[in-house]
Amino acid sequence: MTLRPAPPEIEALVGRLYDAAGRRDYEAFRALVPAELEWPDITRGGQLETPEAVRDYWRYNDASIRVETTPVEIWLDDEGRVVVDANQVVWNLTGRLWSDFCVRHLYTLRDGLFWRMDVAAKGDAEPSP
Repeated sequence: MTLRPAPPEIEALVGRLYDAAGRRDYEAFRALVPAELEWPDITRGGQLETPEAVRDYWRYNDASIRVETTPVEIWLDDEGRVVVDANQVVWNLTGRLWSDFCVRHLYTLRDGLFWRMDVAAKGDAEPSP
């Protein structure tokens, strides 16, 4: 996979997505995704298919952990996907650090909206199954 730097408008769009997710601002998130999407349920496995399912996923996770994900680098790949290398920090609800690592998120846009999200280990060309 060849990566090239994302243009400023894509970087801004990614910034809005991560900001909305970090603040758990469902309405801001909803404005960036279509009514039907493909989003991984990393905690329980499987796929989330609606923005409402993503909101419920946030609630489920927020009952036991706090996650902060910050984009570090934003790229476009050969297939036109947006590739985000991000730092992800996870704490339990008492504030104890569980993990601090880099992740790679791959997004497929449709009509300027984030339709699909995949997760891969940083440096991997393809998402994990």
